[in-house]
Amino acid sequence: MRTIKGPGLFLAQFARDTPPHNTLEGIAGWAKGYGYKAIQIPTWDHRFFDLDEAYESEAYCDEVKGKLADIGIAVSEFSTHFQGQMVSVHPAYDALFDGQCPPHVRGNPQKRHEWAVDQVRKAARVSRRFGLTEHVTFTGSLAWPYFYPYPQRPAGLIEECFAEQARRWQPILDLYDENGVDLCYEIHPTEDVFDGDTFEMFLDAVGGHRRCNINYDASHYIKQGMDYLGFIDVFHERIKMFHVKDAEFNPTARQGVFGGYKGWLERAARDRSLGDGQVNFKAVFSKLAGYDFAGWAVYEWECCLQHPEVAARKGAQFIADHIIEVTDRVFDDFAATGADRATNLRLLGVGG
Repeated sequence: MRTIKGPGLFLAQFARDTPPHNTLEGIAGWAKGYGYKAIQIPTWDHRFFDLDEAYESEAYCDEVKGKLADIGIAVSEFSTHFQGQMVSVHPAYDALFDGQCPPHVRGNPQKRHEWAVDQVRKAARVSRRFGLTEHVTFTGSLAWPYFYPYPQRPAGLIEECFAEQARRWQPILDLYDENGVDLCYEIHPTEDVFDGDTFEMFLDAVGGHRRCNINYDASHYIKQGMDYLGFIDVFHERIKMFHVKDAEFNPTARQGVFGGYKGWLERAARDRSLGDGQVNFKAVFSKLAGYDFAGWAVYEWECCLQHPEVAARKGAQFIADHIIEVTDRVFDDFAATGADRATNLRLLGVGG
């Protein structure tokens, strides 16, 4: 067993246009001050990182590494959530996603797709340059508008969706394999891969690719009414990354899982700051430690109630308190008998 690394912090939700949250050095120092040991960097936010320059220039990567080393904080992983989402976009969402991509590809779904693929591919080499072995992204979605089967879905629609997703993602996964990096998909509602079944469908479609892995986030399973601890038992061999995010699901007489037309504060399923939701993190950390999870525990804040500054400060200590420093010995070693095989056979009554 290995001790989980952490605490880490995903920067995306803490970005602001004012110091210290508007530069990499500023926000890294801020996170370090709260006790975080690593940061997960969103590659679409040019206030923090320029993915294109990092792909072209090893000197730029060395400069970033040097600045963070001076601060005393590591990079846990890079993220291409935005870009991965745009690898596969149903036309119903074209206008919405135009607001998250560069101006030169807006209004042109094919150019947007090509840009997104190029970005995710670039992140493979950049991850390698930083000595990282995991990267997090989304699959995007072609079938999400049809997730609830009414009117009845045409036969073969979902199978065709995952076949197309495989055509788009298989070459990217191959590139990540060449760079020695696991591509970890965040399993999330609105993605084609939103639960265990859909992950298995995607995994089958890409031929069980060894680089097709999971960013585990219990909050997305809580909000769907899933067994988030059992998920670890089923998929632990594919879990290579870990977002520490709390959530709660409190169905009422008026709404349940599909409370999405309400604001976040009014939903039955909503994210909370660490310790304020329903995730049993003692059990989560225990299971991951028992399955020899070797990655980072990275806080992702999306609470609809608590201020992010307070959440960040409390979150670092929360994660540190839950990380289990794994033992290197068995508790009853002191009572070892030192018996050899011959002794064991005699004890069983089967020796000569």
